[in-house]
Amino acid sequence: MEEPQPAPEATEDSPPPTGIQKTLRALYVAFDIISKSLQWINDHMGNFNVYLFIKYLLASIAFYFVACASFGWVTLGIIYLVISHERKGKRDLRGALALADESTLKNIFAASMHEMPAWVTFPDMERVEWLNKIIRQLWPYAGQYVKDLCKYSIEPSMRTALEEYKLNGFQFEKIILGDTPPRFSGVKVYDDTSRHEIIMDMDFAYAGDCKFEVSVSKFKMGIKDLQISGRLRIVMKPLVRQIPLVGGLQVFFLNNPDVDFNLIGLADVFDMPGLSDILRSIVTEQIGHMMVLPNRYPIQLVEDIDVVELKCPAPAGVIRLNVIEAQNLMKKDIGIMGTGKSDPYCILRLGAQKFQTKTINNTVNPKWDFFCEALANVIRRQRISIECWDYDYSPLKSYENDDYLGRANLDVQEIWKNGEVDMWVPLSEAKSGRIHIRATWLDLSDSADSLQLQLEEIRALQVSTKNPLHSAVLMVWVDSAKKLNPSHKQIPDPFVRLYVGNEKGETAVRQRTNDPVFEEGFTFLVRNPRTQELKLEVIDQKTNQIQGKVELDLNVFLKERKLEVIGEDYSLSGASGGLSTLKLNITLRILKTALKTDDGDGGPQEKGEAEISSSSPAAISEPPPSSSSSSIPPSTPAPSIPPKESAGIPDPIPADGPEQKSAPVREPGSVADQSEGQSVAADADVSVPSPGEGTEPLAEVASVEEVMSSAATPLTQMFPSATSSEASSIRQRTTPANNAGMHGLGRIQLTVKYGPRNNLIIVVHQIENLPKEEDGELPDPYVKLYLLPDRSKDSKRKTDVIKDDCNPKYDERFEYPIPPNELTQRTLEVNVINKKGLLFLQRSPKMGQVRLDCGLLDSSKMTQWYDLAPAADDDEE
Repeated sequence: MEEPQPAPEATEDSPPPTGIQKTLRALYVAFDIISKSLQWINDHMGNFNVYLFIKYLLASIAFYFVACASFGWVTLGIIYLVISHERKGKRDLRGALALADESTLKNIFAASMHEMPAWVTFPDMERVEWLNKIIRQLWPYAGQYVKDLCKYSIEPSMRTALEEYKLNGFQFEKIILGDTPPRFSGVKVYDDTSRHEIIMDMDFAYAGDCKFEVSVSKFKMGIKDLQISGRLRIVMKPLVRQIPLVGGLQVFFLNNPDVDFNLIGLADVFDMPGLSDILRSIVTEQIGHMMVLPNRYPIQLVEDIDVVELKCPAPAGVIRLNVIEAQNLMKKDIGIMGTGKSDPYCILRLGAQKFQTKTINNTVNPKWDFFCEALANVIRRQRISIECWDYDYSPLKSYENDDYLGRANLDVQEIWKNGEVDMWVPLSEAKSGRIHIRATWLDLSDSADSLQLQLEEIRALQVSTKNPLHSAVLMVWVDSAKKLNPSHKQIPDPFVRLYVGNEKGETAVRQRTNDPVFEEGFTFLVRNPRTQELKLEVIDQKTNQIQGKVELDLNVFLKERKLEVIGEDYSLSGASGGLSTLKLNITLRILKTALKTDDGDGGPQEKGEAEISSSSPAAISEPPPSSSSSSIPPSTPAPSIPPKESAGIPDPIPADGPEQKSAPVREPGSVADQSEGQSVAADADVSVPSPGEGTEPLAEVASVEEVMSSAATPLTQMFPSATSSEASSIRQRTTPANNAGMHGLGRIQLTVKYGPRNNLIIVVHQIENLPKEEDGELPDPYVKLYLLPDRSKDSKRKTDVIKDDCNPKYDERFEYPIPPNELTQRTLEVNVINKKGLLFLQRSPKMGQVRLDCGLLDSSKMTQWYDLAPAADDDEE
C-alpha cells in the first residue's frame, strides 16, 4: 500500500491565506450550504418568498462583516428587493396572461384561476380572437389618435393632480405606442335590453411595449411596461335608420381597472414603496375621471341625435350606504405579550366614486356608523367594494404603511332587487373579521310631492350620524355660451365652473372664441333643493377673469313641470355689453326610497307605486334577467290543493281552513327580503309565519305548478332516492303543523348562489322550531358549514352562538372561492350544533343537517327553507 504524500509546502508564489481570507472562505462555504438547503426546500415545498428574503439577508450579513456597513440600511435595501421581486412577478404574470394563446392558457389554468380571462371561467362570455386580429392590423394607425388623447385630455388632468404634490409643469415629451396592441379576452352581449340600444361587456387587457417620456418640474423621466386590465362596457345608443345604424358609443369601465407600470430614467429612484404608489394612484384616478363610471367616454357617430342622452345620461338611482360596525378584525399593531389592536378605517368604492370612514383607534371591534351616497349609473355587473385598513402614520400620506384587514363586496343588482340589504359580511383575504353594512336603493322621482317624505327620513337618520345626506339629484347640461366679449379685441379662452354647495365642476377649455360650445353634463347630489342654489361662472383661462355668472335658486325648479328646464338661455350678469347668454338644461330629481318587497319584476316596488318610475331611463334600459316563474293575475282566486294521505306525512290543515287567504303574503320585515335573493314566500308563493307566532301556519298557494317547481330543488337534494311519483306526492303536501320539518328537527333558511367572481355565496338567515333538550332546556345553537369532500380547517365556516333560542336568527354571509369546473364535484354540508354546556357534557351536539349538491343550484330560487335531517357522524365535534 502506498503511503499518503505529504501536503506540498507553501511557496513564495502561493502565500499562506490570511485570517480575513479564511473567514471569508468559511462564510462563503456556510452561505453556499444554506443556500442549497433552502433551494432544496423551495423546490420541494413550493415557491415562497421566505427563501428569497433569507438569501438576501445572509448576503447582507456577509457584506456587513466585510464592509462594516450599517446593517439597518442594508436590511431596508433587502426588503425593497423582495417587494420589487414580488411586484415584478405579478406584473409578468398579468402580461403573460394578456398575451397568452389557447394552449398557454390551458397550461397555467389550474395555478392562476383568479387571473383567467372571463371566457375561460364564465360560460356566458365568448372568445373574440377575430377582433384581436383586426385590432392588431389597425394598431399601427392608432398612433396619432392616442397622441392627441394624451396631449389634450390626459396631460391637463395629470398636470392639475401633480400640482397638489408640488410637481409642476407636467407634459408629454415623447409617446411611443410600440408593436403590442391591447387584447379582448372575452365578450358578452346582452339580449334583454331596450330595443334602442346594444350593451356588451368586454374583458380588456393591455400589456404592451409602449414608452412615454414626460417632464415635470424641469426633470425628465419615463414610463414603460404599462399594464391595464379591467371589464370594459360598450353601449351602442341610439340605434338609427341610417348608416352606420348606430348613433353613438359610450365606452367606460364598470370598476376601476388594475394599473401597473415601471419608471425609467430619473424617476426610477421613485420606483419604491410609498412614492411609486402615489404615482400609480394618480394615474388610476385620471383613468377613473375619464372613463370609469359615472364618467364615460362618448363617441358621436351621427349628427342628428340627442347629444345629452349620449354624453350625460340620467343615473339609474342612488345607493345610500351605511357602514355600521365591524367585529373581530385582525390585530396588526402587536403589543406586549402578544396582545394588540388595530386602528381600522374603511374605503368604499363604486366605480370612480370613493368614500372613506374615520379611523377608530385601538380596537378590533370598531363602530363607525358612517353614511355616504353614491350615484348608481348601471345596475348589472357593477359592485361596491369595501376595503378595511389599519392606519399607520406615513410622512408621504400614502397607504403603503397601512395594513390590509380584508375586503367585502356588494352587488348593485342585489341592492336594486331587494330595495335594502342589511347584513353581516365576512371579510375575504383576511384570517378573521366581518363587517355590518346597510345599503338602501333610492329611485329618482319627478314629483315634488316626494321631497317632504325624503327630508323626514333624512332627519331621522341625522340623529345618529353627522355625515351629510341628500334628498335630490341635480343634472346640469352646459350647452353653449354666446357673445362673451364682443367689444374687446382680445378673444378669451373660456370655460364654465359650477358650484352646488361644497361640490364643484368644470368644463373643458375652449380656445379663442366668444361663442364657445361646451356640450358637457354634470350631476350633483343636493341636500335640500328648497334652500340651495346653483352658481355658474364663465372664466377666461388666460386672465382668470370672470366673464359673467348665473345664480339660480333650486326652489324655482320644484314648480316646473317634471322639475326640469330644457334649452333655456340665461343672461350672464357682469358680462361686457350685457348681451352674453349661457344655454342650459337643468333637471331636478327627488330621491325616493324603494319598498323592501318584490313586485314580481325583479326589482323593488316604490312606496305607493307598482313599478319603478319611468323617470329612470338607465334602470329601464338595463333590466335584470327576467324571471321564468309564472304568476296568476290578482283577480284570479288561488286554487287550493286537495289533501292527500301519505305514510309519515299527515295533512295538518283542511283545504277550507278558516284563515285561508286569496293571495300570498310575504313575511313583513324578513331579513331575507333585505339581503340576498328572494324569500321562499316569493319563490313558491307560500306565506311564512314568524317563528314566535302561536297560531298554526297555513299553506297559501298561488298555483300547483309554482309550488311543485319551487319545492323540487330542496326536496330532491335531501331525498335523492325518491321516485318522481313520490316527489310529486310530497310537493303537493304542506309541512307539519308546527313547521318543524319532515323529521321534526326544525328547518333552516339559506341563500345559496354562485357569484360572478368564482365564489360560492351562502347566507345563513334563520332557523325555526328546533327541538328542546330532554330536560326541557333551550339549546344554544350555531351553524357550521363544510364544502365537502374537504373537511379541513380552511373549509369550515361558523356562525355566532345564539343562547337559549329555538328560533335563532343569524343573517351571516360566507364565501368559498371555487372554480366553476369544480362546482359539480362539491357538496355543501350545513350542520346545526348545540353549544350548551361543556364539550364533554354535550349529550347531542348535532341537532340536524342539510346537504346540498352544488352542481344542482337553481339561480332563480336562491333563498329557500330546508328541513333539517338527522346528522351523519362523519366528523367529531
